[in-house]
Amino acid sequence: MKKLKPSRAVTAFVKITGAPGAFLFFKYKLYFENKAAQPKKLPKPCILMSNHTSLMDFVLYLTVFPSRYIRFLMAEVLFRKNALFSWLLFKLGGIYVDRDTKNLSFLSESVKVLEEGGTVGVFPQGRLPVGGKPWPFKPGIVLIALKSGAPIVPVYTDGRYGITKRARVIIGESIDLRELAVTAEPDDEEIARLTAFLEEKNESLRLRLEAMKEEEKK
Repeated sequence: MKKLKPSRAVTAFVKITGAPGAFLFFKYKLYFENKAAQPKKLPKPCILMSNHTSLMDFVLYLTVFPSRYIRFLMAEVLFRKNALFSWLLFKLGGIYVDRDTKNLSFLSESVKVLEEGGTVGVFPQGRLPVGGKPWPFKPGIVLIALKSGAPIVPVYTDGRYGITKRARVIIGESIDLRELAVTAEPDDEEIARLTAFLEEKNESLRLRLEAMKEEEKK
């Protein structure tokens, strides 16, 4: 597939024109894992790591972080829907990931974005839940983080999207995987360990968010 250059102008236009509808649809409420210690803005560069509940997750984060240009990893199936939608995804900064081949060009493209001070968004589960059951994390995010040295900012959304619902999102403290790696050149076992660590972090944010929501009811 022919890749097109991303456009900040197109992204800004979409954010501005879509903002009223997005806020009405999500009505999101933001939480922090450690509000006292966390900075108000995302670091530059950084990898935004999120669980995956819906195709609307991408739109949610465009709304939650309106001033940040986030280049999201996107599966090949989205680009194959139709030519216009594919054009829009590329212009919005989508990084093409072909899950059906061993083409790992998305890794080098992501690292380049980060080395230039940008932000890359990753849904490590790679696919939407089936029957309510989420997929396990894939190691791509670990490879990107170790190669670039960029911190990972974990976020979790409860996926409650809709006019009559309200989405809740929690932002966790940033993670430096290089500090957690045992060696400078991790083997497959080490990469698997770090991937499991990130998956556990995702789960801990889910539990933390649920606890905060219960506390609000009291």
